[in-house]
Amino acid sequence: MSVKSAQLSYRDRTHEFVTVAERLKKSFSSAPILPSSSSKPEGSRSTVSIQSEFNKRASKIGYGIHETSQKLAKLAKLAKRTSVFDDPTMEIQELTAVIKQDITALNSAVVDLQLLCNSQNESGNISSDTTSHSTTVVDNLKNRLMSTTKEFKEVLTMRTENLKVHENRRQLFSSTASKDSTNPFVRQRPLAARSAASASTAPPPPWANESTSSSQLFPRKQTDGEAQPLLQQQHQQQLVPLQDSYMQSRAEALQNVESTIHELSNIFTQLATMVSQQGELAIRIDENMDDTLTNVEGAQGALLKYLNSISSNRWLMIKIFFVLIVFLMIFLFFVA
Repeated sequence: MSVKSAQLSYRDRTHEFVTVAERLKKSFSSAPILPSSSSKPEGSRSTVSIQSEFNKRASKIGYGIHETSQKLAKLAKLAKRTSVFDDPTMEIQELTAVIKQDITALNSAVVDLQLLCNSQNESGNISSDTTSHSTTVVDNLKNRLMSTTKEFKEVLTMRTENLKVHENRRQLFSSTASKDSTNPFVRQRPLAARSAASASTAPPPPWANESTSSSQLFPRKQTDGEAQPLLQQQHQQQLVPLQDSYMQSRAEALQNVESTIHELSNIFTQLATMVSQQGELAIRIDENMDDTLTNVEGAQGALLKYLNSISSNRWLMIKIFFVLIVFLMIFLFFVA
């Protein structure tokens, strides 16, 4: 009987629960949102989103500066090579262009980060610790980018000096070679002449027997001697285009380095201006602190003067207290 009564008392009210939940959901969705209760969460969300965006940008800039420093170290290793025959000009030019683009992009990113930091500080929705942290991060990134730009400029200056040294060496060797002979292979010519002379002075072969064929060796020697200037001219004509292309490549490399140094000087000037502005802001804060300290010292002096005046009028206070006691006694004895 108990089991049967328990089965009869059981009711499935799931449908009623779902109906109540839907009705409450509709009532909450149709209820107006109070501005006083929603303004603070929206403001906190916007502040958190701005701070998160600031942190993302700062981390990206820091990682970009690190990658640029690694590329710069590779460029420095390549630029330190002083061998004329092992000069990776194309690789150096490619790395220089890539690093220049990276530094320009990082400079723009730092400027945008500075603007975001200023807008965040001017909003007034963040604490002083967050403001000081953001300012410190921006200053640190500026200093790192400035040191990277300075190092890049030093590497390019070293590359320019190495190119000038190579050019001086080439001019030195080309001038000494032009004094001896216009042909760079002139040192090999005496060996050929000696071999020809030894061949001419060697005894004739046994099959010559002073015939007409052996007499033709002497005019052949003369034709070889006459052919040497023609060979020298041909070598000169072959070397002139090579020298022109070499000079043109060196001139283009120098122009690229000079233009890059000029652009880096502009970026360095912008960074120096930003750092100087931060320095002026720090000077203003220092001046305000000095003024505040002066005002505090003046207020302390005024309080000390007032304390001295109060301590000097202690006898007057005793007289006033004695008069009050006398009036109180008269009131108690005669009036009451």
